[in-house]
Amino acid sequence: MAATAEILAQIPLFRDLSSADLTAIASRFGEDRFKRDDFIFHEGDPAARFWVVKDGQVKIVKYGEPGKEIVIEVISPGEVFGGATMLMPRQPATAQALSDATTLSLAVDEYKRLLRDYPAVAVRVVEILGDRLLGVIQMRAMASERTERRVAHILLKLASKFGEDTAEGCLIRARLSRQDIAELSDTTLETAIRIMSKFRSQGLVKTLRGGYIVITDREALRRLG
Repeated sequence: MAATAEILAQIPLFRDLSSADLTAIASRFGEDRFKRDDFIFHEGDPAARFWVVKDGQVKIVKYGEPGKEIVIEVISPGEVFGGATMLMPRQPATAQALSDATTLSLAVDEYKRLLRDYPAVAVRVVEILGDRLLGVIQMRAMASERTERRVAHILLKLASKFGEDTAEGCLIRARLSRQDIAELSDTTLETAIRIMSKFRSQGLVKTLRGGYIVITDREALRRLG
């Protein structure tokens, strides 16, 4: 349990809790590992657990017309997800591992108990959900914008979550296929390939082996996104 408590201490959700409190709640969490593309839960499943990403990335998706996948959010380490976070009875969307990922989770009854026992955690949950709602609203507001701007916005958003400054620029430490970029930007694979090729030729990004992207001119992307 000591290892779990140390992990919880690094998660913003629990930053107001003491070491003794973290040790007390660590035993309530279960740990699961998922391979890239594994489903964690599907839309409509009972919201039976509260989830936190320990490492890796998880994408939250909705499905529209046949074959149409819309990525609502990418969840990074330390962030929470799942309908139980908002005490919904069923999952409002599907959660799928965007990379190999490890999660911590609580049964929903234990989650409710946690909120009752530690009001500071409850306040932090509200703040996190507010930030996420704002992000969704911003993405929806961009739905009518030209695709280049949407792709630039997604790259900048991923950089804010997974970025690491290097000599070459800001490395996004998440493996992203062109299909991932297309789904995150709500566009076609062909369009995503064309736009990323254009960004490379303009010196805005570089692509590395393994599906990694380096933003080499963040200011130019900001002007687009």
